[in-house]
Amino acid sequence: MSKAYGLPGLRIGWIASRDHALLARMERMKHYLSICNSSPSEVLARIALKARDLILRKNRDLCANNLVCLRRFFADYPDLYDWSEPDGGCVGFALYKGSDGVEEHCRSLVEESGVLLLPSPLFHSELLSVPPDRFRVGFGRKDIEIGLKAGPLGYLAAQDEP
Repeated sequence: MSKAYGLPGLRIGWIASRDHALLARMERMKHYLSICNSSPSEVLARIALKARDLILRKNRDLCANNLVCLRRFFADYPDLYDWSEPDGGCVGFALYKGSDGVEEHCRSLVEESGVLLLPSPLFHSELLSVPPDRFRVGFGRKDIEIGLKAGPLGYLAAQDEP
């Protein structure tokens, strides 16, 4: 429900896998963490599923419009970023090319401009390798232009100051 429906706070989801051993381990972990879902979350998820066509169309349109903004933004800063659009969803990972490193870049952005980006080293995984020079870009929310205007522009201006 979190990404496609824009309802991450509900913490309702499903998984499909042919790996029965994995499913059994996940079920044991779920029982360890909680016995059941929140009843209000289940009700809200059911309401969202009944309105799926409207919600999904709205969210797809929002993501498509935000991708236009991101394409334009990253094209303006080819010396700092390399952007490859994800095949689907509302999250991508941009490559940061700056000499200060992605973690410093993200730290400076939040401190100088109030823009929070999560550097890829935070996404450590035992299952996949995570490139150390990327940051997470979510584009499933309204007003992405505000963050883009405040982001690297404010950061770059701060870098030029003595």
